[in-house]
Amino acid sequence: MADQFPMIRSYLDGLGVRDIFFILLTHFHRDHYGSIPALLDRYPVGCVYLKEYSGLDRTTAWGSPADDAYRNSEADTFRAIWKLTQQKSRAIPCESLTEINFEGHAMRLFSVSNSMRTIYEDSTHPETFHQYAFSENQNSLAALLRVNGAKIFFGGDLHDIPSTHPLADRVNYRIAREIGEEIDLYKAPHHGTRGTGLPETMQIYRPRNVVITNGLKFLPPDSEIFQYLRAARPDAKIYLTEKQHVVFSADASGTVRLDYGPEPYDLSAG
Repeated sequence: MADQFPMIRSYLDGLGVRDIFFILLTHFHRDHYGSIPALLDRYPVGCVYLKEYSGLDRTTAWGSPADDAYRNSEADTFRAIWKLTQQKSRAIPCESLTEINFEGHAMRLFSVSNSMRTIYEDSTHPETFHQYAFSENQNSLAALLRVNGAKIFFGGDLHDIPSTHPLADRVNYRIAREIGEEIDLYKAPHHGTRGTGLPETMQIYRPRNVVITNGLKFLPPDSEIFQYLRAARPDAKIYLTEKQHVVFSADASGTVRLDYGPEPYDLSAG
Protein backbone atom coordinates (compact mmCIF):
# COMPACT_ATOMS: atom_id res chain seq x y z
CA MET A 1 0.00 0.00 0.00
CA ALA A 2 1.10 3.58 -0.59
CA ASP A 3 1.44 4.35 3.12
CA GLN A 4 3.78 1.37 3.54
CA PHE A 5 6.48 2.84 1.31
CA PRO A 6 8.65 4.00 4.26
CA MET A 7 8.95 0.33 5.30
CA ILE A 8 9.87 -0.70 1.75
CA ARG A 9 12.41 2.13 1.48
CA SER A 10 13.97 1.23 4.83
CA TYR A 11 14.34 -2.38 3.74
CA LEU A 12 15.85 -1.55 0.33
CA ASP A 13 18.18 1.09 1.74
CA GLY A 14 19.28 -1.35 4.43
CA LEU A 15 20.34 -3.73 1.67
CA GLY A 16 22.26 -0.95 -0.04
CA VAL A 17 19.98 -0.94 -3.08
CA ARG A 18 20.82 1.94 -5.41
CA ASP A 19 18.62 1.10 -8.36
CA ILE A 20 15.95 -1.42 -9.38
CA PHE A 21 16.23 -3.53 -12.52
CA PHE A 22 12.49 -3.97 -12.95
CA ILE A 23 9.14 -3.97 -11.18
CA LEU A 24 6.60 -6.64 -12.12
CA LEU A 25 3.05 -5.67 -11.22
CA THR A 26 0.94 -8.83 -11.08
CA HIS A 27 -2.45 -7.07 -11.25
CA PHE A 28 -4.02 -3.72 -10.58
CA HIS A 29 -4.98 -3.78 -6.92
CA ARG A 30 -3.77 -1.00 -4.65
CA ASP A 31 -2.01 -3.37 -2.22
CA HIS A 32 0.19 -4.27 -5.20
CA TYR A 33 0.57 -0.99 -7.15
CA GLY A 34 0.37 1.38 -4.16
CA SER A 35 4.09 2.16 -3.80
CA ILE A 36 5.09 2.17 -7.47
CA PRO A 37 4.97 6.01 -7.79
CA ALA A 38 7.17 6.41 -4.71
CA LEU A 39 9.62 3.76 -5.94
CA LEU A 40 9.90 5.57 -9.27
CA ASP A 41 10.58 8.84 -7.47
CA ARG A 42 13.14 7.38 -5.07
CA TYR A 43 15.14 4.96 -7.26
CA PRO A 44 16.24 4.62 -10.86
CA VAL A 45 13.97 1.84 -12.20
CA GLY A 46 14.88 0.07 -15.45
CA CYS A 47 11.30 -0.77 -16.43
CA VAL A 48 7.87 -1.61 -15.06
CA TYR A 49 5.97 -4.61 -16.43
CA LEU A 50 2.23 -4.25 -16.02
CA LYS A 51 -1.05 -5.48 -17.44
CA GLU A 52 -3.69 -2.95 -18.39
CA TYR A 53 -6.44 -2.54 -15.82
CA SER A 54 -9.65 -4.18 -17.02
CA GLY A 55 -12.17 -1.78 -15.47
CA LEU A 56 -14.53 -4.74 -14.96
CA ASP A 57 -14.25 -5.44 -11.23
CA ARG A 58 -17.18 -7.00 -9.44
CA THR A 59 -15.48 -6.37 -6.10
CA THR A 60 -12.90 -3.88 -4.85
CA ALA A 61 -9.35 -4.62 -3.73
CA TRP A 62 -10.67 -5.16 -0.18
CA GLY A 63 -13.57 -7.40 -1.24
CA SER A 64 -16.55 -5.05 -1.03
CA PRO A 65 -18.89 -4.57 -4.04
CA ALA A 66 -17.36 -2.36 -6.74
CA ASP A 67 -19.32 0.43 -8.41
CA ASP A 68 -18.68 2.71 -11.37
CA ALA A 69 -17.04 5.32 -9.14
CA TYR A 70 -14.50 2.75 -7.94
CA ARG A 71 -13.85 1.40 -11.44
CA ASN A 72 -13.41 4.90 -12.89
CA SER A 73 -11.07 5.89 -10.06
CA GLU A 74 -8.92 2.81 -10.61
CA ALA A 75 -8.81 3.48 -14.36
CA ASP A 76 -7.63 7.05 -13.67
CA THR A 77 -4.95 5.73 -11.32
CA PHE A 78 -3.77 3.20 -13.90
CA ARG A 79 -3.38 5.94 -16.52
CA ALA A 80 -1.48 8.11 -14.04
CA ILE A 81 0.93 5.30 -13.13
CA TRP A 82 1.43 4.42 -16.80
CA LYS A 83 2.23 8.06 -17.60
CA LEU A 84 4.59 8.40 -14.64
CA THR A 85 6.35 5.17 -15.62
CA GLN A 86 6.87 6.43 -19.16
CA GLN A 87 8.37 9.64 -17.76
CA LYS A 88 10.72 8.06 -15.24
CA SER A 89 11.34 4.57 -16.63
CA ARG A 90 9.86 2.30 -19.32
CA ALA A 91 6.32 0.92 -19.21
CA ILE A 92 6.16 -2.54 -20.79
CA PRO A 93 2.79 -4.27 -21.34
CA CYS A 94 2.69 -7.87 -20.12
CA GLU A 95 -0.02 -9.10 -22.48
CA SER A 96 2.42 -10.38 -25.12
CA LEU A 97 5.22 -11.54 -22.79
CA THR A 98 6.05 -15.10 -21.86
CA GLU A 99 9.40 -14.62 -20.12
CA ILE A 100 11.61 -12.03 -18.45
CA ASN A 101 15.36 -12.60 -18.48
CA PHE A 102 17.67 -10.90 -16.01
CA GLU A 103 21.02 -11.61 -14.37
CA GLY A 104 21.23 -14.85 -16.33
CA HIS A 105 17.99 -16.20 -14.87
CA ALA A 106 14.69 -16.83 -16.63
CA MET A 107 11.35 -15.82 -15.15
CA ARG A 108 8.47 -17.46 -16.98
CA LEU A 109 5.13 -15.64 -16.89
CA PHE A 110 1.65 -17.17 -16.75
CA SER A 111 -1.84 -15.70 -17.12
CA VAL A 112 -0.51 -12.81 -19.18
CA SER A 113 -3.68 -12.13 -21.18
CA ASN A 114 -6.38 -9.75 -19.97
CA SER A 115 -8.78 -12.62 -19.37
CA MET A 116 -11.43 -10.46 -17.71
CA ARG A 117 -11.99 -8.55 -20.94
CA THR A 118 -12.10 -11.73 -22.99
CA ILE A 119 -14.62 -13.29 -20.63
CA TYR A 120 -16.72 -10.11 -20.59
CA GLU A 121 -17.00 -10.12 -24.40
CA ASP A 122 -17.50 -13.88 -24.81
CA SER A 123 -21.16 -14.28 -25.83
CA THR A 124 -20.90 -18.09 -25.78
CA HIS A 125 -21.11 -17.92 -21.98
CA PRO A 126 -24.27 -15.95 -21.12
CA GLU A 127 -23.62 -16.25 -17.39
CA THR A 128 -20.55 -13.99 -17.69
CA PHE A 129 -21.21 -12.14 -20.98
CA HIS A 130 -21.25 -8.39 -20.26
CA GLN A 131 -21.35 -9.16 -16.54
CA TYR A 132 -19.13 -7.85 -13.78
CA ALA A 133 -18.23 -11.38 -12.74
CA PHE A 134 -14.80 -11.24 -11.10
CA SER A 135 -12.36 -9.37 -8.95
CA GLU A 136 -9.28 -7.99 -10.73
CA ASN A 137 -7.48 -10.93 -9.11
CA GLN A 138 -8.75 -12.92 -12.08
CA ASN A 139 -6.20 -10.95 -14.12
CA SER A 140 -3.29 -11.70 -11.81
CA LEU A 141 0.01 -12.78 -13.32
CA ALA A 142 2.03 -15.62 -11.87
CA ALA A 143 5.74 -16.25 -12.41
CA LEU A 144 8.16 -19.17 -12.20
CA LEU A 145 11.77 -18.19 -11.54
CA ARG A 146 14.60 -20.69 -11.95
CA VAL A 147 17.79 -19.94 -10.03
CA ASN A 148 20.63 -22.49 -10.07
CA GLY A 149 18.06 -25.18 -10.75
CA ALA A 150 15.78 -24.14 -7.90
CA LYS A 151 12.15 -23.51 -8.86
CA ILE A 152 10.53 -20.47 -7.24
CA PHE A 153 6.85 -19.73 -7.85
CA PHE A 154 5.24 -16.34 -7.28
CA GLY A 155 1.46 -16.76 -7.20
CA GLY A 156 0.35 -13.13 -7.25
CA ASP A 157 -3.35 -13.19 -6.35
CA LEU A 158 -4.36 -16.12 -8.55
CA HIS A 159 -7.77 -17.73 -8.24
CA ASP A 160 -8.17 -21.49 -8.03
CA ILE A 161 -11.90 -22.12 -8.01
CA PRO A 162 -14.21 -23.96 -10.42
CA SER A 163 -15.92 -21.72 -12.98
CA THR A 164 -18.17 -22.26 -15.96
CA HIS A 165 -15.89 -20.13 -18.12
CA PRO A 166 -12.70 -21.99 -19.10
CA LEU A 167 -10.48 -18.92 -18.66
CA ALA A 168 -11.62 -18.55 -15.06
CA ASP A 169 -11.78 -22.24 -14.18
CA ARG A 170 -9.17 -23.36 -11.62
CA VAL A 171 -6.50 -20.94 -12.87
CA ASN A 172 -3.73 -21.97 -10.47
CA TYR A 173 -4.41 -25.66 -11.15
CA ARG A 174 -4.09 -25.12 -14.91
CA ILE A 175 -0.77 -23.35 -14.38
CA ALA A 176 0.42 -26.16 -12.09
CA ARG A 177 -0.39 -28.72 -14.77
CA GLU A 178 1.55 -26.66 -17.32
CA ILE A 179 4.58 -26.47 -15.03
CA GLY A 180 4.27 -30.09 -13.97
CA GLU A 181 7.08 -29.95 -11.41
CA GLU A 182 7.52 -29.76 -7.66
CA ILE A 183 8.33 -26.30 -6.36
CA ASP A 184 11.20 -25.43 -4.03
CA LEU A 185 9.81 -22.07 -2.88
CA TYR A 186 6.13 -21.20 -3.25
CA LYS A 187 4.77 -17.72 -2.60
CA ALA A 188 1.14 -18.58 -1.88
CA PRO A 189 -1.39 -16.69 -4.02
CA HIS A 190 -3.60 -14.03 -2.46
CA HIS A 191 -2.07 -14.22 1.00
CA GLY A 192 -3.11 -17.84 1.47
CA THR A 193 -6.83 -17.08 1.50
CA ARG A 194 -9.58 -19.44 0.39
CA GLY A 195 -9.97 -20.39 -3.25
CA THR A 196 -6.33 -19.97 -4.28
CA GLY A 197 -4.90 -23.50 -4.19
CA LEU A 198 -7.02 -26.60 -4.63
CA PRO A 199 -5.90 -30.00 -3.25
CA GLU A 200 -5.08 -31.22 -6.75
CA THR A 201 -3.00 -28.07 -7.32
CA MET A 202 -0.94 -28.65 -4.19
CA GLN A 203 -0.44 -32.30 -5.16
CA ILE A 204 1.39 -31.09 -8.29
CA TYR A 205 3.46 -28.32 -6.71
CA ARG A 206 4.23 -30.18 -3.45
CA PRO A 207 6.22 -27.13 -2.31
CA ARG A 208 9.14 -27.59 0.06
CA ASN A 209 9.05 -24.01 1.36
CA VAL A 210 5.97 -21.78 1.44
CA VAL A 211 5.72 -18.06 2.12
CA ILE A 212 2.29 -16.73 3.09
CA THR A 213 2.00 -12.95 3.30
CA ASN A 214 -0.43 -13.12 6.18
CA GLY A 215 -0.73 -13.97 9.85
CA LEU A 216 -2.68 -16.32 12.08
CA LYS A 217 -5.33 -13.65 12.72
CA PHE A 218 -6.63 -14.38 9.23
CA LEU A 219 -5.29 -17.94 8.92
CA PRO A 220 -6.65 -20.15 11.71
CA PRO A 221 -5.07 -23.60 12.05
CA ASP A 222 -7.93 -25.20 10.11
CA SER A 223 -7.42 -22.94 7.06
CA GLU A 224 -7.71 -24.84 3.79
CA ILE A 225 -4.18 -23.93 2.68
CA PHE A 226 -2.78 -25.71 5.75
CA GLN A 227 -5.01 -28.73 5.17
CA TYR A 228 -4.05 -29.02 1.50
CA LEU A 229 -0.33 -28.51 2.15
CA ARG A 230 -0.42 -31.05 4.97
CA ALA A 231 -1.91 -33.59 2.57
CA ALA A 232 0.50 -32.80 -0.28
CA ARG A 233 3.77 -32.50 1.69
CA PRO A 234 3.61 -32.94 5.46
CA ASP A 235 7.22 -31.77 5.88
CA ALA A 236 6.68 -28.46 4.03
CA LYS A 237 8.14 -25.45 5.84
CA ILE A 238 5.69 -22.56 6.03
CA TYR A 239 6.75 -18.98 6.78
CA LEU A 240 4.22 -16.29 7.70
CA THR A 241 5.14 -12.62 7.21
CA GLU A 242 2.93 -11.39 10.06
CA LYS A 243 5.88 -10.26 12.17
CA GLN A 244 8.96 -10.45 9.93
CA HIS A 245 9.95 -10.23 6.32
CA VAL A 246 11.51 -13.36 4.88
CA VAL A 247 14.69 -13.68 2.80
CA PHE A 248 15.67 -16.80 0.88
CA SER A 249 18.58 -17.64 -1.38
CA ALA A 250 19.41 -20.49 -3.74
CA ASP A 251 22.97 -21.75 -3.66
CA ALA A 252 24.97 -23.11 -6.57
CA SER A 253 23.43 -26.56 -6.14
CA GLY A 254 19.90 -25.18 -6.37
CA THR A 255 19.18 -25.67 -2.67
CA VAL A 256 16.81 -23.03 -1.32
CA ARG A 257 17.60 -21.88 2.21
CA LEU A 258 16.18 -19.35 4.62
CA ASP A 259 18.59 -16.45 5.21
CA TYR A 260 16.34 -14.39 7.46
CA GLY A 261 12.83 -14.72 8.84
CA PRO A 262 10.65 -16.34 11.48
CA GLU A 263 10.67 -19.94 12.56
CA PRO A 264 8.54 -22.03 10.20
CA TYR A 265 4.92 -22.48 11.17
CA ASP A 266 4.23 -25.91 12.66
CA LEU A 267 2.16 -27.60 9.95
CA SER A 268 1.12 -30.33 12.33
CA ALA A 269 -0.81 -27.77 14.41
CA GLY A 270 -4.57 -28.19 14.32
